Amino acid sequence: MHKLLSGRAGVKPPTIDDVSCPASVPVEAGREFECKVDGVGDGHTSGHAWVKVKIRDDQGDLSLS
Repeated sequence: MHKLLSGRAGVKPPTIDDVSCPASVPVEAGREFECKVDGVGDGHTSGHAWVKVKIRDDQGDLSLS
């Protein structure tokens, strides 16, 4: 998992409701897209982060960076 999403002591980690991805992405090995994660911050501020997602194979397996 991306280090921004790994959570910090006292900070609630993002949930599935905090993640926004494109509604439709063709499943092609090697295709990359980004998802926005809301609520990422240091406990004093709220922010967001972008996570790069790569489709690993034609079965839809994903990797995050």
